[in-house]
Amino acid sequence: MKKILCLLGTILISFSLFMNKTLAYTFEVSATSYSVTEGNTVTLNIKVGDAAGKFNISSSDGSIVSVSTGSVWIDNTTQSVTLSAKKAGSATIYVNANDVTTYSGDNVNITKQVKITVNAKPSGGNGGGGTYTPRAKSSNNFLSSLTIDGLKLKEDFDKEKLEYSLDVPAETEKIKINAQLADSSASVTGTGEKTLTTGLNTFEIVVTAENGSKRTYVIKATLLELEPIKVTVGSGEYNLIRKRNELPKISEYNTEKEITIGEDKIEGYHNDKLNYDLVGLKDKDGNINYYIYDNGKYTLYNEQTFNGTVLQILDKEIKGSKKTTFTYNDTKIDGYQEVKLDLIKNTYALDDNEIKGNQFYLFYAINVETGKENLYQYDAQEKTVQRYNLEVLDVYKNSSNTYYKYLLLCLLVIGVLIFTLVLTLASKKNKPEKKAKKKTKKEEE
Repeated sequence: MKKILCLLGTILISFSLFMNKTLAYTFEVSATSYSVTEGNTVTLNIKVGDAAGKFNISSSDGSIVSVSTGSVWIDNTTQSVTLSAKKAGSATIYVNANDVTTYSGDNVNITKQVKITVNAKPSGGNGGGGTYTPRAKSSNNFLSSLTIDGLKLKEDFDKEKLEYSLDVPAETEKIKINAQLADSSASVTGTGEKTLTTGLNTFEIVVTAENGSKRTYVIKATLLELEPIKVTVGSGEYNLIRKRNELPKISEYNTEKEITIGEDKIEGYHNDKLNYDLVGLKDKDGNINYYIYDNGKYTLYNEQTFNGTVLQILDKEIKGSKKTTFTYNDTKIDGYQEVKLDLIKNTYALDDNEIKGNQFYLFYAINVETGKENLYQYDAQEKTVQRYNLEVLDVYKNSSNTYYKYLLLCLLVIGVLIFTLVLTLASKKNKPEKKAKKKTKKEEE
């Protein structure tokens, strides 16, 4: 009986502690008013007892009711947040206990909410009676003027006309676009200074009315070229790029340099480590690539970055392998493959589309940072590159050559043995025939 009483006492004490622990924590949300006129504010009160932490506050529609802050820290007290009534309608205010802990050590994750109704302003302001009708927002998204500093558009401006054009003198780097709004409540983007590249440049000027409707004006500015500088490389004809801002991105190991070609000054790059001058050439299809320029000679410069290492790919043959291509960053690169095919030809190379599963390629390249040339291997599956051990390649080739020598020697020995065997068999076959003939003579006598 005594044991039963002790057990019941323990249960009652535990239950009492649990109830005290549970009931001690409080979390209440209330507003000074749940109905408010637009333009006014109400106060949201968040009361927390025996707990501390961060409470997030949000509105289901911030355009109707906005909150003064998105979160508050409360520790066993009451915090107030201001709610601003923006326009007629209703919105729900959510208060979420985020990262909140009770004094007894429990984590709390509870969201409470209140609904706020916003009423339209009455007409006549203070108690004038009637229904307040807000002013309709302007839909005017026109310009009243559109100009370019120092230059003239080919077309006369008309607010209804959306497209304009102009020619810009060669070697102009920038133009400034000016636009005047027809309605001050609207806004405009796309004006100001604009950088030009040779050829057609298109700029959009977007006007947004007060009510959000948009109108887009377009300016097509053609930057005229100086007389094109044409050069011939191999069997192709190219245009020399004069301005650096038209060139593709290049690594930091190349510094800007003005390069003299004939009587022209060209904006290009120089690599101190490799002592290269680099210029851009554009082909007939509009593709621009870098070329090494040296005393009137142009050599294609193919720079690729693998795992942070910048390499200049060289068109250099790897003996004993066959040339093929692989794709890296949407660029086709010449490489070589060397694979074990069969016993007769210990090494042989094929195009990648003929070698199922072979995804390793060899190529020569110069490390642009160090200036050193190496043989590299590219893993097309992992998209990684590493230096290839030339000594291993030489041992492999020497082993291959030795294999061929021994194979040929074995074939020669086998051939000699077969030839000797054939002669021996033929000789043995002829001897019995002679004995047979002699025996026949004796019989005749």
